[in-house]
Amino acid sequence: MTERETRSGRAGTFSMARTGSLQADSGQALRKRAEAIARGKSAQTPVNFDVQSPEGARRALHELRVHQVELEMQNDELRRTQEELNASRARYFDLYDLAPVGYFTISERGLILEANLTAATLLGVARGALAKQRLSRFIVHDDEDIHYGHRKQLFETGTPQVYELRLMKKDATHFWARVEATAAQDADGARVFRAVISDITERKRAEDEISDLNKELERRNTELIAVNKELESFSYSVSHDLRAPLRAIDGFSLALLEDCQDRLGPAEKEHLERVRAATEHMGRLIDDLLNLARTARYELVRGKVDLSALAREILSELQKAEPERRVTSMIAPDLIVEGDRTLLRLVLENLLANAWKFTSKRPDAHVEFGMQDEGVRTVYFVRDNGAGFDMKYAGKLFGAFQRLHNESEFPGSGIGLATVQRIVHRHGGGVWAESAVGEGATFYFLVGAGGESRASVNVPRGREALSEKRGG
Repeated sequence: MTERETRSGRAGTFSMARTGSLQADSGQALRKRAEAIARGKSAQTPVNFDVQSPEGARRALHELRVHQVELEMQNDELRRTQEELNASRARYFDLYDLAPVGYFTISERGLILEANLTAATLLGVARGALAKQRLSRFIVHDDEDIHYGHRKQLFETGTPQVYELRLMKKDATHFWARVEATAAQDADGARVFRAVISDITERKRAEDEISDLNKELERRNTELIAVNKELESFSYSVSHDLRAPLRAIDGFSLALLEDCQDRLGPAEKEHLERVRAATEHMGRLIDDLLNLARTARYELVRGKVDLSALAREILSELQKAEPERRVTSMIAPDLIVEGDRTLLRLVLENLLANAWKFTSKRPDAHVEFGMQDEGVRTVYFVRDNGAGFDMKYAGKLFGAFQRLHNESEFPGSGIGLATVQRIVHRHGGGVWAESAVGEGATFYFLVGAGGESRASVNVPRGREALSEKRGG
């Protein structure tokens, strides 16, 4: 191989290792560029022909100049590559030192060989003070076994390890850290492991708070179970112990009316009738209270519920109970929701029965069940043109035993709409009303998808939430 070929080969080999514009050049291209530059210089440089023949001298001089130009070009390229390398290293060290996590390189003996600035900041010490320190020095004593166990596993299997422990700062305060360790080798082939350490103190604090909340929830759930058992016992007592004396009062009152009819005057008969009416009212009140209690304990059985069909059934039953009344009704078709059919029927029974009752004094009574689409949700309503109520007393709506009308005018137990609210809330919805005296009332309700956990729902825009009761 000639000297020219050797130099050309060296130039080509070197160019493959460089970056920048020279990286795309072959050795031949570099040679041509160097010859062109050399020819330009040869015109300005005198040639000494005393040593050898003119032709040989020119060739030798040309080779020397080409070689010189090649070296100059390689030096320029090396300088640019070095500058790029230095800039790249500076960027790397910026990213390394200013990373949001701590980086450690640790020897097999547990000595810290290298750490970034974030690692030093986490431990509250100067970066230089970490060199050759044992990492275990910064581990809370009770957590050392966690670290040693994972380090042993890492070096024995090579499997990356992830674990959590507490690290101690220079000021003796500690913080929770997540350690992600991987096995590696240093430049001399010695085994080391590299660890990425993140401060997870806030996450641990949140986990502790959640744990405390769960314990509190379990405690309250236990109390709630006990209360429900007491409520069941109370319901049994109401349904048996209280009904027995009511039956006795009603029975003896009826016996007096029947057996002593000839000896009783009109006033005495009226008194006994009022006693019987009061016992009947008390019986209905007991039934309503039991229904209200059951709605809180009843296990929801969700499915598709045709509210339109339920409304037709309920209005038909109301009409059969009072065939002499003339009430026009309007029911929107195909109103389907997801919920518990039994409880949703109870909602419609209370709302429609109220509408039926409060229109009893109108010859043109009208009851409507429908819906209105408000974009993100569907609102259902029961509307009537009955007695209505003054909205300034709306704070009494949906509360047990709260009434806005006299018992003699519109009889009822005052429990119905409290039951409605409880059922709707268990379905993740809300209920509210709009009314004016003598102009009827409209009761709106939502059947949400949020389940029993939701206690209230925002009402449609422009309306005031009324979580109370009208009559019922």
